[in-house]
Amino acid sequence: MREGVSQRNGQPWKIAEYLVEIPGQYPRHICFRVSDGQVGRIARFDSLVGKTVTVSFDIDAHEHEGRWFNEIGAWGVMEYINQTQRAANMVAAQNAGTPAPQPEAKEGGKDDDLPF
Repeated sequence: MREGVSQRNGQPWKIAEYLVEIPGQYPRHICFRVSDGQVGRIARFDSLVGKTVTVSFDIDAHEHEGRWFNEIGAWGVMEYINQTQRAANMVAAQNAGTPAPQPEAKEGGKDDDLPF
């Protein structure tokens, strides 16, 4: 983790880098940065290290001295829940007498009222 104080506005900043492995016969890796612009963002990512996650990225490129460099920044992360875990969570919620979590509507599904 890197941290410092902005010379422009005097505000503290933190940046952490994470590596995600995409499994498969030939695993791939993505290294990305997370800034703590929103308090607690780095702590949220830290709490999920070692777990299977879904990450939302912003990808951008910057030019420096005639060369282009990619920058991958993550703005969201949540623990991945497979269908078996989701079904078990729904059964547990029903047994506890609480409303079961509803699955999200999929694009183009019957739950959407768009004509396309």
